[in-house]
Formats: sequence, C-alpha cells, structure tokens
Amino acid sequence: MLKILIPKDEGIFRIAADEFAQLWRQATGKKLSIICSDDGKSDLIVLGSDAVHAFTHEKIIAGVIPQFSLVSDGDTYQIVSAEEAGRRFLFIAGGRPRALLYGVYHFFELRADCRYFWDGDIVPEQKDIDIDGLNVCERPRFEYRGLRYFAHRSLKRFQAEHWDFAEWKQEIDWIVKKRLNLFMLRIGLDDLFQRAFPDIVSYPEWEVPEARDRTYDDRNLFWSLKYRGDLRQKILAYARERDLLHPEDLGTMTHWYSRTPYDYLRKVKPDFMPQATSGYGEETGLVWDIRQDKNLDAYFHLTETHIREYGSPTLFHTIGLAERRCYDDRDANHQMKLYTYRRIIQKLREKYPHAPLLIASWDFSMYWTPEEVRELTAELNPKNTIILDYTSDTDDELRTFQNWDLVNKFPWIYGIFHAFEAESEIRGNYAAIERRLPIAVADPMCKGMVLWPECSHSDTLMLEYLAANAWKPCNENIAIESFLEHFCSKRYVGANSTAMAAIWREALPLIKERFWNAYGAQYKQYPEMAFKVLPSLLQTSPESVSRARYFVRRLGAPLKAASDIFRHLAAIDLRDAHEFVRRDLLDLGRTIVSRALHYGLSRLVLELDAWHDGRDNAADIQGLLERNQTLMSLMGELLAAHEDYSLYASLLNLQTKQECNPRFEHTLKGNAENHYCRSYITELVTDVYLPEMAAAAEQIGNYLKAGKRVRLNYSYADIAAIKKPIVDEFYRKPLADMAPASEAALANLPITLEKLAVETAAILA
Repeated sequence: MLKILIPKDEGIFRIAADEFAQLWRQATGKKLSIICSDDGKSDLIVLGSDAVHAFTHEKIIAGVIPQFSLVSDGDTYQIVSAEEAGRRFLFIAGGRPRALLYGVYHFFELRADCRYFWDGDIVPEQKDIDIDGLNVCERPRFEYRGLRYFAHRSLKRFQAEHWDFAEWKQEIDWIVKKRLNLFMLRIGLDDLFQRAFPDIVSYPEWEVPEARDRTYDDRNLFWSLKYRGDLRQKILAYARERDLLHPEDLGTMTHWYSRTPYDYLRKVKPDFMPQATSGYGEETGLVWDIRQDKNLDAYFHLTETHIREYGSPTLFHTIGLAERRCYDDRDANHQMKLYTYRRIIQKLREKYPHAPLLIASWDFSMYWTPEEVRELTAELNPKNTIILDYTSDTDDELRTFQNWDLVNKFPWIYGIFHAFEAESEIRGNYAAIERRLPIAVADPMCKGMVLWPECSHSDTLMLEYLAANAWKPCNENIAIESFLEHFCSKRYVGANSTAMAAIWREALPLIKERFWNAYGAQYKQYPEMAFKVLPSLLQTSPESVSRARYFVRRLGAPLKAASDIFRHLAAIDLRDAHEFVRRDLLDLGRTIVSRALHYGLSRLVLELDAWHDGRDNAADIQGLLERNQTLMSLMGELLAAHEDYSLYASLLNLQTKQECNPRFEHTLKGNAENHYCRSYITELVTDVYLPEMAAAAEQIGNYLKAGKRVRLNYSYADIAAIKKPIVDEFYRKPLADMAPASEAALANLPITLEKLAVETAAILA
C-alpha cells in the first residue's frame, strides 16, 4: 500500500500532502493515507528534504538516495525514485516551502499528464500512477516570477477586485502550480486607513464620499469595507502559507485606486506636494508633502500597518511620484523626483536596511529620459534595490532597459505590461519580447520576469508564456510559434485539439498586430477605435489620418485570413467540447473582430479624408459605415455567448457571494462605461457602442448631404452632447433588461461566425 510520509502534520507539509492526495484521488479514484511515522512496510511518497525530514536524512546516510542538489532557501526542487528491501519510495524535496509544492505539482505533470490553467485543471483518469524511475532536478532561471492584479471593476473574469476567497484560493493555487512566486494586489487599499488611523478615519457606509460618478474613480463599495479588509487578510495569509511573496507598498502611495479619505483630509489637513499635471488633481488624489517629516511618517505608518495587519516586511515596492509632474521646469521636476526616491529609501532603510526594494519602471517608460533614469540608478544601492521594469515589451526603442545602464550593471526585472484595462483581447508584442528576453536571460543582473497588466485572465496564451519563460526561458519557449504548439498540445484534448491548434496558428499574425503601445511612440496608447467611435470618426486631423493609414497598411495583409478563421471557428463542435474550447473560441473570435473593426474604422477615416480632399466617395463612406455597424452588432452576438462578457452576470455574481450594496449597479456601469475602461462587454455593445455608431453615422450623413469639404472637427463638448442621451439611457435602463440571452446566442454561434466570415471579407473589399 502506498502512503504519504511527512515530517510533521502542519504547515507546508500538510498542504503538500493534501495536494498530492487530492490529485492522486482525482486521477486514480484511490485514497492515500498521510502519516508522520514510517510503518516499516508501506511504499512511501516522502515529502521534505533531509533538512526538515529525518527519514530522508536516514536514506541519504544509508545510500538509498544521493544527496540532494538543492539551494538553501531557493526554488530548486528534486523528485527522486528509490527502492530498498522491496519497498518503493518517491522523494520530493524543495529548497524552501513553495519549492516542495512545485515538486508535487510537477510530479503529476510528468506521470499523470496533469495540466494547470487559470480556469481549471486537466487531470486525466488513470488506473495507477508510476512512481518509479524518476530523478528530476529543476531550478528556475529567474529569482522573481510573478503577476500583478489591478484595481478596475466591471467583469468578474478580468477584474480581481470581484473575486471572493474561493476564487483567490484557486488563483493562488494556480500561481504555485505554474511555479511563480510573486504577486501583488493593486486592488485598492481596502480598510488600511481605518486600521492605521482608527481615531481619524471611520468605516464608510456603501457610498464613499470621495467617489466620482460615472468614472473608474467611483469607488463606492459593493461589499462592506470591513469585509474587504478581512478578505485581504485571508488572501495574503493563504499566500504566505504557500510561501509566496507579496511586496509591501511604500512611499507616496496616493493614486486613483488608493485615494486619501475625506476623514483624513479634514482632520489631519496635510499639505500637498506641488503638482503641475492635471491628473489626480482632486484633493483626495494629491500626494502629501513628503518634504515634511510628519507626512512621510504618515505614509510609512500606512506601510507598517499593512505589514502588521496583512503582510510581511520581506519585499517592498514603490512607484515614486509616478505620472505626476511637480513643476513645468524639467530640471526642477527631475530633482523633485530624485528627492522623493531619496526620502522614501532613507525612511525604509532606517528600519529595514536589507529588505529588497522594487522600484517600478512606469514613470521611467512614460516620462523620463534614459539619462534621467541613469542618474537615479547611479545613486541606488544594488545590494538591496531592484528596478522592476514591467514595461520591457514597449515598442518604444528609447525608453527601455537597454538604455538605462542596467544590463550587466544593476539588478532588474524583465516585465511585460501587455494591456490597459480596455484591451483584454489576445495580444502581445512578441516581436519585441523575442528580441529582448534573450538579453535578460543572458544577464546575471536580471533577477526576474513578471506580467504586470491592468486586467487579469484576459490572455490565456500570454499567461502560459509568462509562466514557462519565467521558469525556463529556452528557445522553444521564447519563440511564440513553437511555444504555441506546446500551449495547444496541453490545453486541448479530444476531437477539437487539432482544429483549435490550426486556428491558433492562423490567428497568430493578427494576435501579434496589437499590443499596449503598438506602432511606436507616434501612436502610443492609441485606443481601440470601436469602443470610442465618436471621437475616432468625428475628430479627424492630419495625425488621426496618419494613424489610420498606418493601421490600414499594417492590418490589411493579416486580415485576409480572418474569413477562413471564422469559418474554422464555426466548424468547431461545441456540444461536448471542454469549457476551455468554448472560452478560447470566443477569445479568438473577439480578437479577430476587434482587428477587423480597427481596420474598418481606419478605412472610414481615410475615406472621410478623401472626401475632404474632393473625392466623390459618399457611397463608399456610407457602405463602410454600414459594414462597421454590422461588425459591431456581430461582436455583440459573439460576446453574448459567454457570461465572461456580461456586466449583469458579474453583478449577480457579486450579489450571490456577500451582502451587496443595493445601488452598486449604477457604480458598476460607471466603472465599465467610462472613457478609459470601455471594453468587450455585451451590454455596452448593444446599448452604448452600437447607438454611438448610429449617432456617428447620422452626423456623417448630414455632413455628406451638406456637401462640406472641411475636416470633421467636432469639439469635445459637441461629442459629449451627442453621447449624453445614449449614456443617460444606459444608466437609466436596468442591466437585467440588457442582459444577453446566452443560451440562444451560444446555439446561434455557428451562424454568427459564418456571418463574420462574410463581413470581414467585405470590409477588406
């Protein structure tokens, strides 16, 4: 009989034993006993190295197994089979607690063909699992391997703030299964102010006084703030039990998702840093003046409170004065930013002289010159400071780690930013990654690899790509074409596996055509046109025409495959398909529709420009308006086939988990519809995007009838006036009345996909 032997029935040993037993039972249907003392006769799964397990030490001394090749306190693990006196053993050992779990999960990958994904595991049924003949030693290339979870709200799948403890347990377990070790909850400060300053800041009711209506700054609560704080405690405790790292935020922590409560502002009345930028200009978003010790101390008190209530002083993180300009004079502004880092670091080192500090690259990649970054790194201590460059996939060749004097000189982390909130389709700057990641791999000063996006679970391919390369960045993992084959072979089983792999190969050129700052600095952060169609079409300029010309030229060739892709998607039989197939089919479909809409709307901009130049092309403009409206309508039908994209489904999900703010529907709409966060949401397609497209078509029709040959140049006020009745109706109408008929949309999916095949071909004509 096979049993699991652990040195003591607690902590990581019990967790690892339970996970081993659970996976064994899922695969074989058989239950394994967990014991702490050897019975002298059973075959054993032995969990723990000789440093923690006396039985393991005895077998090394007896020569049953060789000495392990583990790095103390490192992520290396070993899986070793052995036999003695007719007994069979499988030893799984790690250099630290999480590495033991890595070994457990990897064993089931090797011998039971288990596969682990964010949306579930594949555990094939087995009669038995062979434990013999293994001698595996795995060590990661990168010390830090991780993910960031951000603070936007709308759809449950993509926004981590929607997740309750059950979802977080699944997510943290998946993080460990993928052999990652770092994650960060950038999902607001929860009740940190209430815990740090209980005599000053009270717990609010559902409505938060500093909330701004119809924006992502509407931080009105869906669950009580007290519950959210308790939830954060449970999440981080669960992660620490599995030995995961969570950096402690430090320094000037005021941002849009971590605003200063009015209670604090009114009672403490902090002075603020000078600010020349307009963003975060409300009092709640201003940074306290850290030139004054009392304000720097107060910020540090927040950090210390987080450590006491939720965290651990193992690793720290700061964004400095990210996105803010203190002075219009560049030199003075730069000095203030350097000063801010000096103040933050000095404060940290007074109490934690050796803990690593991650300095985030966002400000560097957006606003600093390479010379300015080099000036900062020259005064940082490489023994305890790491540059967290989570924008290494930028298309900007100037503001990148290669120009910051990091390579072979200063500790840094290679990171992929991947997507803003609205851009949740499948995408990725794989050309830049394939060019730059080998530099990081070869650089001993590169300490990690992270994915740091604004939305979660948006791109399953990228998540798997990150996990594989953070652990073992070899040629077959870095090259996306070869990695895609590996991804498909693991993700799909059964009749659809070959067909799905072929569709991914067809779609890859279109996937690679959009990324977070695609097409260089000239077109940096250009938004998805389909979600902001009114300004895209009614505010034409030489710059927007230049962008449109670029997109038409860039997207035209790969879009020739779109029609065939949709027909191949339509041929997938979903009746008995795995849930992964349905989710990925729709992810691929919405990605291709997005590319087609971007192309079609860009063509429309060019046709409007040609009209302005005197061409008699009114019929072509009208035809393109109709084609784009049809594509958008079909996108709505596509999204309706899965609750991943339903705002109403996300609201119901929140309401079923905990007591929920009865007025949160209005806030949820504002968090989703605002200009920054518009994305692939069924109710927005039907009740906002399509009506706005119709309004744009009406305005353009009037423009053509008037025979005007001037550029369309609607003011922001004009566009706001056109939008107002549409969005007012969206906020008035209950989500229940907009909710998609998902079962009917799923049944009709093959027809929708066939129509998309026709329309994507037509948009190219």
